[in-house]
Order: sequence, then C-alpha cells, then structure tokens
Amino acid sequence: MYEPTDEGAPLTLVGINTDLISQYPNETSQALLLDTDEVKQKIQAKFDREITLLIKPFDKTFSLNTETDGPAITKFSFKPSRRFTYEFTCVEVDEKNCDAALDAYSQELSFTRLAATKAGFENSIKLIDALLSSEDQLSVDAKNQLVLQKNAFNQAINIASGEITQISEGKYFGGKTVETVDLTTYIFGLFIGLILGLLLLTQLIISDGKIRSSRALMAVSSYEKYLGEINLSKKSNTIQFLAAAMRGSSSSAIKHIKIVPVGAQITDAATIQELATILGIQVSITQSISDLKATDLAPNSDSAFMFAVSKDSAKISELKEIWSVVEKSGNIVLGSVLVSQ
Repeated sequence: MYEPTDEGAPLTLVGINTDLISQYPNETSQALLLDTDEVKQKIQAKFDREITLLIKPFDKTFSLNTETDGPAITKFSFKPSRRFTYEFTCVEVDEKNCDAALDAYSQELSFTRLAATKAGFENSIKLIDALLSSEDQLSVDAKNQLVLQKNAFNQAINIASGEITQISEGKYFGGKTVETVDLTTYIFGLFIGLILGLLLLTQLIISDGKIRSSRALMAVSSYEKYLGEINLSKKSNTIQFLAAAMRGSSSSAIKHIKIVPVGAQITDAATIQELATILGIQVSITQSISDLKATDLAPNSDSAFMFAVSKDSAKISELKEIWSVVEKSGNIVLGSVLVSQ
C-alpha cells in the first residue's frame, strides 16, 4: 500500500480550497495508465520471465465533519476529499523479482502523479490569468489575492515531487502451482475428487427420502414384515420365494390378498396371476394410494394387505403413512416386498 504526498496541501495557506483542484489525468485514470500493456512491457523487459502486476486505487471522495453546537447538540457535515491510496500486487515465484518489480511500478506512478499534479496547477494558473485579464471590475484586494495565489501555484509546481510513501506490506506464500505439480499430484487430486464426489452422491441419495434397497425397506417395515424382493423384468425363483414368505405370514383363513402399490403402479398382471396360482387364493392389486377410498380399506376377516414398494420410486414417508392407515382401519398387514421394474 502506498500513499502519495498531498502536493496541494500548502496552498491552503493562501486561501485556496485544495479539495477543488483536480489532477489531470485524475487518480483513477492514472491507475488505468499504469495498467496498460505499454507500462507493463516496460517493466517486464527488466526480467527474464513474466510477472503478474496489478494496481488498485482507493479514494476517499468525502470526509465527515463533526461539530458540537451547545449541550447535547452535534452537527454532521460532508465535504469533498481527494485522499488516495494505491495497492500494488505482484505474484511471482521469486520474492526478489517482486521487490524490484514493485519498486519500478511505484516509480512509474510517481512520474505519472508528478505530471498530473503540475497539469492541475497549471490549469488553475490559466484560470487566474483569465480573471486578471478580463474586463470584469475586480477590487484591488481581489487582484492582489489572485496574484498571490498565482505565485503560490508557480512555487507549488517548482517544489512538486510526485513522491509516494509505502505505508504497509503483506506477503502471502503458497505451495506448488498448476504449472509445477507432477503427475502423481494430479492423480492424487483426481482420486480425492472422485471420493468426495461419491460421498456427495451417496449423501444426496440417502437424503432424498426414497427407498433404494432392501436394507432401507427393512428399516421402515422391520425384518419380520419384510417379505423379499422381486424383479418384474427378470423371471426367476424370486416369485416362488415371495409366495413362500406370504404363505408363512398369513393363515389358512386368508382367502384374498390385496397388494397396495407404493411408488410406481404395478402393471404386470402375469406375475400377480402366478402368485395367485402358487398360493391358491385370490390376489389383486388395489388402486394407487392417491386414489384409494375408505371402502377399499374396509376390514375383512378373510383378506389381508401387502405393500409392493417400488424401488427408487417409493418414498419412506409415503409407505409409513399408508401402512399406518391400513393397520388403524382394522386390516391385517402381511408385510412389504421390494419391487424392481
């Protein structure tokens, strides 16, 4: 961080409001000039490698005045202020290069500010000359004051230095950059990134509230009420196993099993017919949960319900809700089966 010398401050001694005197070009434009390719190339030419250089001006456009006027009365007022500071930034692998580059950069700013300060003073002198040579009637005191101020501007131009003072410094050290890391570091980074990605994906899957595995279904329905898992697109002994589990969970009094689809609707009539044939009783599919009515849930001593939970589709909250409703309506619940389409 650098703060420039306020070259115009002494002019207040002759009654000049220095807050109204602007440099030309102004401080913001000076920072833009230093950021041009021409200046950067001039500094880069002193080094054998490219150096990242940045400049950022900080201006204080207004200052706050506080005045006390009697007991418990405070007045606040704003006035223009042209106090600037500059932040220079250098990014390099060699600290010595940065020191030299920042010195060169600050010297360029000093030259630019000196020229801009003198240009601002010279503009004020032109105005005073115009006033003195105008046909307007000026009092002797006013003319004497203008002459004094003109002489003050000329002296200010002579003694102006464009000096800037370093007020703070910060150093930040990092490790290897993308340009300098080796292949093993890349591989390690990719491996860690893959692990983190899988962990995030797992967390997303777990937190979306859907039943995606037999373990998740058993956590909801309990192990005793878990009847197995079947895949409707692959014919295998899973239907036989399911039928055996259903028979073991029911009694001889059960003549009708109603299957409630949770999640996606089951449309495989062949599987339902096969279950009915194996068990030797009536097996039917109810409407989807959203379409169920109180009459569909009327209890019957010779019927029982089973939940067909669609894998990756059924929600835990949905299963818990319909299970509670069926049980509280006085029906027998055999359990649940996980269904893959």
